[in-house]
Parts: sequence; C-alpha cells; structure tokens
Amino acid sequence: MTKDEFLKDINPWGSHRALLWTALESTTDSPFPVVELGCGDNSTPQLTKYCKDTQRILFSYDSNKEWADKFDTDYVKDWEKHPLWLSKYSVCLLDLAPGEYRKVALMKIEADIIVLHDSEIPGWNASDYKVRPLFRNFKFYKDDVPKEKGQPWTTALSNTVDVTKWNV
Repeated sequence: MTKDEFLKDINPWGSHRALLWTALESTTDSPFPVVELGCGDNSTPQLTKYCKDTQRILFSYDSNKEWADKFDTDYVKDWEKHPLWLSKYSVCLLDLAPGEYRKVALMKIEADIIVLHDSEIPGWNASDYKVRPLFRNFKFYKDDVPKEKGQPWTTALSNTVDVTKWNV
C-alpha cells in the first residue's frame, strides 16, 4: 500500500491516518505486531491492507459488537480483563470506546509508538477524555492539530522513537 492510498479520502474521523502512516513507516524493523484498539471505516481497512502488504501482524479489537463483526475483528466485552495488555506492540492505534477508558489504556498498553485519536485540549470540542496530563509519562509526543476548531486532534507518543522530528 502506498502512502497516497493510505491517506486517500481522509475526513475528520480519519484525521489520525497521517500520524499512523508515519508511525508504521518508522517501525518497519520492529518484530512486534501492530494493534488497533477501536475499529472503524477510517482505520481498519487501511491497517489491514498495509499490514498484509508489508507482512506485518495486525490485531484489531473493538468493544462494539457491530463494529467487530463488520470488520471480522476481535470483540472485547471488557477491556480491563482482555489479555491484549500482556503483549508488546510496535504501533498501537488507540481509538477505543468508551473514550473515557483511553486514559487507562494509554498507561496500560506497551508499544513503541502510540497513535492516540481524540487527544485535543479541553475546550477544543465536545470531547475531553482527560488524556493530556498523561503525556508527561512519555519522553516524546507530537500533536497533529486540524485547522478547523471542533475537529479531533491526534497525538503520537513514544518513549523510544523521537516523534517530535516527524514532518506530518
């Protein structure tokens, strides 16, 4: 999959794809799989094709049965009790529901790079998942801020990859 294909037809719900592409390309030598926490039209098809084309392992999970069934991914009844937290990943797309659980997941997941969707500052839009205070636990982070207020931000976080140098 090319970068143009991966980034094609991005809408506000797919604003995470630019950072996600860069995270994937920055971890091509990693022996660890890619994980998607929260499936959707703007990530699952792109991640599935990318990982298939590059022969990387992808695990996708969703706590909404309809979304899990739609993409034939793993349904998670209870995020807290799921064994996915026991593994390490190269890249984690963190876009799960309920959104309030993202702050817990952000601290539980072990990944070289976490791409966190809906990471905007309080007051930017209706959602505030209170994730930004946790960024201090990471050595590096980079925000991708949309031009229009009210659209979701995405943040890449890492303790091993200097994401601040990315030109996205």
